[in-house]
Amino acid sequence: MIRTTIPLPVDIHQEWRMEALLKKMTLGELILEKTGTKKKRSSKMDVDGQIRKDFAFFDKVGRSGLAIDAVAAVREDRNRDNA
Repeated sequence: MIRTTIPLPVDIHQEWRMEALLKKMTLGELILEKTGTKKKRSSKMDVDGQIRKDFAFFDKVGRSGLAIDAVAAVREDRNRDNA
């Protein structure tokens, strides 16, 4: 979801806010309901699957480059600066 700001006439805002309170929902959810849009919620399975997919991608990218010894690189940089 994206957070946004929209100008509403005061009377409509008050009416919709009261309606949202009575329905025990947020004003944003009420606006989505009024526009006929369903709020999509990601299931835990979808999130876990996306995390696995992302980690697999980063693992593949990490293995595709040159092998770098990060500790040696930091020491070399430090020694060059201190020389």
